[in-house]
Amino acid sequence: MRRAFLLLIVLSLAVAGVGCPCTRGAVNASPELRWWLFSSFGASKICPEMLKRGVPLKLPQLGAASVGRFFPSQCNVVVDDAKKAIVMSASGTGYVMMPFTRRVGFYVGMSVEYLPDFRMETDAMYVWGKFNRFIAPPDLRILGVENPVVNLATQTPFGNVATVIGNGIVEGEIGRGFTVVRQEDGDDFAIGHLDPPAKPKRQFQASEGRVVLASDLTSVYTRSREFLGPFEVAQEKSALYLRARASGAPISYAIVERSVGENWRRQYETAQPLGPPPGVLVAYGPIAPGEAKLGFPVNPGTYYIVLENTAAPPLLGGALGEPVAQIAYSVEVGDRR
Repeated sequence: MRRAFLLLIVLSLAVAGVGCPCTRGAVNASPELRWWLFSSFGASKICPEMLKRGVPLKLPQLGAASVGRFFPSQCNVVVDDAKKAIVMSASGTGYVMMPFTRRVGFYVGMSVEYLPDFRMETDAMYVWGKFNRFIAPPDLRILGVENPVVNLATQTPFGNVATVIGNGIVEGEIGRGFTVVRQEDGDDFAIGHLDPPAKPKRQFQASEGRVVLASDLTSVYTRSREFLGPFEVAQEKSALYLRARASGAPISYAIVERSVGENWRRQYETAQPLGPPPGVLVAYGPIAPGEAKLGFPVNPGTYYIVLENTAAPPLLGGALGEPVAQIAYSVEVGDRR
């Protein structure tokens, strides 16, 4: 499922942190050396890094914007030196929001075999994950639904709910493989294979002196939220920066610490009525239509940025004419201004 089930940016973080004295050309020319570097230094870092991040979920039938998130909570990696492969078993919870089902919270677990590789360029490191096979089929369970008549067998214009979430998002995305590009100012992810010098698209140009944590496009329907993050801030006197381009319905944002955000998210995944955060708000406010640049001085810690569509739902309660917010965003961390 996008970054989480595609090993995310953790492969690039792991391999780039090796500090090998070998020349770039020698590493690129030797598949055996690349595998040794990854299996010796990178594989053990996959799960700790993966568990830090939530990942966007997308349906091609609904466009390029994400319609939900997946948050891994358990992970295990086994290295197969003979096949030069890894088997990653991961599970967690998430949500999708679609006009014909409304909010659906789910649990999913799976075991996937990948054939990893990487290449070092002068300005970036490229990390590839080639999907090989499922060790076990995805285990998908519904945790909660906003529409009480929805279940895994419910039919939608794109198939039943199990097919939409399982095949459309999980199997369909994983089967394309992934590319991670690590640059000096942050890590970028793309579905499929990108050859140098191509790079994944960013919604905004990175600000000087800051590290890009996430950059994407999302749709937020009425009576729904988007939980971006969690984002780690490691240094004192730092700030989280949110740059957004919003259109459609009005949007508000809330910044909360991780523990508060995860309790809030679990309420959301189990389809409980929308309510205030179960803890202290770090920051809160509206995002006006157009482009916004916001900064939030924070202490070292981990934070969620929660977006909410504040428009009134349609009078008839259906999807026709529903005011949907489209937000292009970039989240960065850097020194306070």
